[in-house]
Amino acid sequence: MGERLWVGLDVGVHMTSACVLNSAGETMLEQDFATSVATVDAILRPLCCDKMGVIGMEAGSTSIHLARGLRRLEYQVAVFECRQVSAYLGIRKNKTDRNDARGIAEVARLGRGTVSEVAIKSLASQRIRSMLVTRQHLLRMRVGGEAGINALFHLYGGKLPRSTSTAVLRRNTLTEIARLQRDERVDLKEDIEPILDLCGRLRAQIENLDQSLAAMASENEVCQRFMGIPGVGPITALSFYSAVDDPERFRRSADAGPYLGLVPRVRQSGGTVARFRISKTGNTMTRQHLVGAAMVILRATTKESELKKWGLGLRERRGWGKARVAVARKLSSVMLAMWKNGSEFNPSPRKRTPIGNGLAEINSP
Repeated sequence: MGERLWVGLDVGVHMTSACVLNSAGETMLEQDFATSVATVDAILRPLCCDKMGVIGMEAGSTSIHLARGLRRLEYQVAVFECRQVSAYLGIRKNKTDRNDARGIAEVARLGRGTVSEVAIKSLASQRIRSMLVTRQHLLRMRVGGEAGINALFHLYGGKLPRSTSTAVLRRNTLTEIARLQRDERVDLKEDIEPILDLCGRLRAQIENLDQSLAAMASENEVCQRFMGIPGVGPITALSFYSAVDDPERFRRSADAGPYLGLVPRVRQSGGTVARFRISKTGNTMTRQHLVGAAMVILRATTKESELKKWGLGLRERRGWGKARVAVARKLSSVMLAMWKNGSEFNPSPRKRTPIGNGLAEINSP
């Protein structure tokens, strides 16, 4: 087998740095150019058309788009997990785009077995993720705006009651402004009304997004089955569906928990094994959605199931914190098993199938 070449791309929005290494680790090319699939192809194809190894890059919105385009041109592309690559690149004394490109090329050449690779999602799943991320950002802005209004009220002894809708929020806020003007002789109308209008628009946009996401979940056969689990709504169903994207890339259903960072970190040295808090690897948003669904299962839903009984029993032994994470981990395994097997959720299964640390509440149709 002849010499192979390995490429590292440090991808930016406007410019990309490339480094090409041979099998001995010698630099064959270092170059900066405008970020585009056509430009990368024009530079790399004459150099290494018949001896291409792997093109490596860090995960990111721009790099994902670039990776899709290069794969369409039949290049072998590896997208590496950002935090792990950053730890490797941090060994170098000087951080530059060219140094980063060389480091990524070295990871592609030598480190693929130790640095995690990111699966590139389908366009349908990517659109769902984009909508969920937009919703999350809008929620944070809305919560921050309403917290700002409440903070202004607190300065003068006021308080903003909890509001379940835009109309209730406006009514409660204006009522409290009028009360403070009457009792404390302070007029906050000019300070608060612009923030109130913004919060109203944010709530309206979030409601529109929720309706669109609910419609998408109702049209998706897999998500429909997910929503048959008490505590799992359209947001959690779509979040898990789009995070996994392809269930066949998981050998076991129990692998969903570690993939989403819902298992403890382990550190072993000699005969000593220490277990710490959950690893929190994988997608934070989906992990939060699963933990939220677990809280609904344990506290809010009135529907009985083996999953709920198991979680409540764990709560009595280990406390709420560990119970909700364990139920979220088990829920991820159950959902992945349902997806792979084409099964419906059965709250009281006749036959229990071991999955991970618990049992999957499923029955094959």
